[in-house]
Amino acid sequence: MRRWALAGIVLMVALGGCAREQQQETGEIVPAGGGDAREIRVLAMEYDTNTRPFMRKVEEQFEANTEGVDLKVEVIDWDSGFQKLSTLISADNAPDLANIATKWLPELVDLDVIEPLDDYMSEEMVERFIPLTLHGAEYEGKLYGVPIAVSARALYCNADLLAAAGKGPPATWDELVEVAGACTDRDQGVYGFGVQGAKTETDVYFYYFLWANGGQVLSEDQTRAAFNSPEGVEALQFMVDLIHKYEVSQPDTTAYGREDLQEMFKGGSLAMMITGPWFWKMLEEDVPDLEYELAPIPASKEQVTMAVTDNLVLFKSCADKELAWEFIEFFYDPELRLEWAKTFGMLPELKEVAESDYITGSKQWSLLMSLLPDGRFVPMHPRWMSIAEEIMVGLQEAQLQTKTPQQALDDAAERVNAILAEG
Repeated sequence: MRRWALAGIVLMVALGGCAREQQQETGEIVPAGGGDAREIRVLAMEYDTNTRPFMRKVEEQFEANTEGVDLKVEVIDWDSGFQKLSTLISADNAPDLANIATKWLPELVDLDVIEPLDDYMSEEMVERFIPLTLHGAEYEGKLYGVPIAVSARALYCNADLLAAAGKGPPATWDELVEVAGACTDRDQGVYGFGVQGAKTETDVYFYYFLWANGGQVLSEDQTRAAFNSPEGVEALQFMVDLIHKYEVSQPDTTAYGREDLQEMFKGGSLAMMITGPWFWKMLEEDVPDLEYELAPIPASKEQVTMAVTDNLVLFKSCADKELAWEFIEFFYDPELRLEWAKTFGMLPELKEVAESDYITGSKQWSLLMSLLPDGRFVPMHPRWMSIAEEIMVGLQEAQLQTKTPQQALDDAAERVNAILAEG
């Protein structure tokens, strides 16, 4: 079977005692059978410890409102998500519903295992969504998913460290160097700006600077690499300079993933980093005394952010698509979606939720929602994971200074072009 890149497989559908009792001891989803109940089989993955109780309540509510329904759910973590789903599909035992990251959607479409939703979504339902959030599930002119977890990225600033340095949040690259330098105290283990160099989304940390400098990841027709353009080389050179010339980032950047930087920020040893909306909720729960501020990602030529959606998808093998869609409609009740936003720190996808007092009255939500219209998605390509891995290798080579930014990106582009040539 072809290698998959579904590291972002997620699910937000129901859990419950009844479903757990009917799973095999191995925890695998078992084929439907027995009884008269209509069944939905779901692959579920946890966002955090709130997922199980939240979704248990969803299950109870849906089953109470829908007579004769049985939800069979398997809950897995992110690390085993892509392997589990690929195994189920390979065995012709796919779930009925699952939530996937946008970047994995082209591969599922390429495998012809998920259902287009254009005939299910009424005009009235489409109008309920913020338009950009639906774009993340559009591929080759069709809609293949419903956005369920939306995020934009912002610059998080330790307000106390910036205030002690007499600085405010930087708006440009030059200001980022200035503010990060003023906040850095290497003897005390305090660094001005965190640079990611390991694990999931290492490539994304580069795109923040690539896009801000007017560059693109791939050509418009997605047949060639574009990240090694002059704009891309300049962006990577700036990141390398933050590490080695200005010395404002943590040392050994290729050992730090997103979670590592977040822990440094929470511990007060990092003045600034770029991450998503979930982090401000973590800060308020884990370090309530830490003063922080959100700001747009510093710009060079353009003010941009990254837009990300996880999408709820319907598998073609689902035996009761009418019931599966009934659940989807239930799940997009505005009150439930507002509770979802509050619980998991994700941006709302429904206009009604975005206009609620809770969202508009929050400075964090307001800032992030204001950035969303300028959000960009990573390219939609069936071989995206392989492409992202090759870009990450180049970024690590440049951060380690085993190659210049130009050499690292040119070599990565050659490898990516070979992948793209395969189709």
